[in-house]
Amino acid sequence: MNGEPASLPGRQIRVRRTLGTLIVPLLACTALLLGGCGSSSSSSVATAPGSDPAGNPSWTPGPIPGAHVLPLISMTGGGGVVSPVASVLTSPTDLRRFLAQLRVPALQNRVRAAVRPALDDPDHVVVAQVVAVGCDRPPGVGVIAGRDGRVQLVPQEVASPLEECLAAVTTVAVAVLPID
Repeated sequence: MNGEPASLPGRQIRVRRTLGTLIVPLLACTALLLGGCGSSSSSSVATAPGSDPAGNPSWTPGPIPGAHVLPLISMTGGGGVVSPVASVLTSPTDLRRFLAQLRVPALQNRVRAAVRPALDDPDHVVVAQVVAVGCDRPPGVGVIAGRDGRVQLVPQEVASPLEECLAAVTTVAVAVLPID
């Protein structure tokens, strides 16, 4: 009688989900929403942007009205680092700098194709952010301004997170914001 074959020695690959990439932005969003409730002079609605000393637009803390989020762009093994704030893309140089973190040319091309049409619109600002690198692709993102006025693209929670994956998926969010 033959028994079961002995298992071959294998190499286990452990993929860890970075819970902080989802929880930190959600906590920041919650803090912003709760922080505006105590005073009648505070507002949770963003107004038209000002600018910082470097000339980058900044908004009043809270949700940014009129923001349009483009379809999320995801690719397996795309590289990049999850960022707490979005990169403002006001020129081809800004776009090249943002794309440099993505190691797959196909992902770079998809982001470039999504951003390019909006770069020439003087009434809008384009922002992009790597919102997730892991097993799951968020279903969408929210657009808010942090306390410092910088834009944050906050990923929505995944309903049924995967327990493990063979390769990490990079998800990039792009949003077009009004300047009026």
